[in-house]
Amino acid sequence: MEKVAEICAQAIKDRVFSGCVVGCALPDGSFWTNAYGADDYEGGVKLTEHSIFDIASVTKSVPVATLALKGILEGILDLHDPVCSQIPELSNACREQIQLWHLLTHSLDFRFPMSTLKDLPAAEILQRIFSHPFAEPPGTLFNYGNAASILLGLFLQRKFKASLPELAQNAFFSPMGMVDSGWFPLQRLDVARIVPTEQCSWRGKTMRGEVHDESAYTLQNLGAAGAAGMFSTVPDLLRFARMMLADGVHDNQRILPAGVLHLVTQNALPHLAGQSAAFGWELANRKFMGSVASPHSFGKTGFTGASMVCDPSRNAAVVLLSNFTWPKREPNVERIYEIRRRVHDALFAAIPVTES
Repeated sequence: MEKVAEICAQAIKDRVFSGCVVGCALPDGSFWTNAYGADDYEGGVKLTEHSIFDIASVTKSVPVATLALKGILEGILDLHDPVCSQIPELSNACREQIQLWHLLTHSLDFRFPMSTLKDLPAAEILQRIFSHPFAEPPGTLFNYGNAASILLGLFLQRKFKASLPELAQNAFFSPMGMVDSGWFPLQRLDVARIVPTEQCSWRGKTMRGEVHDESAYTLQNLGAAGAAGMFSTVPDLLRFARMMLADGVHDNQRILPAGVLHLVTQNALPHLAGQSAAFGWELANRKFMGSVASPHSFGKTGFTGASMVCDPSRNAAVVLLSNFTWPKREPNVERIYEIRRRVHDALFAAIPVTES
């Protein structure tokens, strides 16, 4: 853990972030967590291991995509379900071809920046997504972005006739004691525990306890979005990671049907040369996971400085939450990716591989 302290101290000195919380779910079932950085934030926030962060796009996996995997494993959903069965507003020429697995693997041709829509009303943002024309058929390219996850969240809410916060609370947060996790934290948690994300010129205020992502911020007028908006802590995310590594079991209670670990450790895009993605998660992505991650490691990152990596070969997971976008976002993300790699390598290298 001394190596992690050195990496984080240097990152703070280099102003990659002014503070972070790092945690590891160890093979024996225990957790290790630590907070780094003594700087005060807006309003005077001191980081602790229970500080609450906007986890940005980690939301796409925890909990949104995993809710879909739950439905698939329970036989309520199918990977080949047509998305227009729940979202008839889809109106491009490929609407009948778009299936649930395309949303889970980001294999749809939504090649436009969501940031260009941020000044539109929420209903208009959705309409632009519904009607966006594809140059390539569904499933023929990998195109990571918010649009597919926004559709996935909407699909799940309509299928199960409940909001994303309600679905996640019932499926994961309540049974696993993830008391600090969820959307809209200002409605239920002490703002003093929430780490600010950015002094935002577009919104003209400090973002603290409100979703940082612009499209999700606007879409919240219609409810929680599937692409971003979750707030959580390192201990809560470690609980979720441990459950995933245990193939859906938490404290001897089955949270997800058996088989979920297989779904998130296999390449769901083998037909696309050079591409690799699990259903709902990123797979074996060394850009942020580090060089020691196994071919079956799965995880997710968030723009605000969040990351989560689960390595089944070590039966271990690492979570890093930081305020990378504070006080202003950087023009590129390479500095936080370098810190992620170094932290993940330092922790995973200290844990022996237990399976091939």
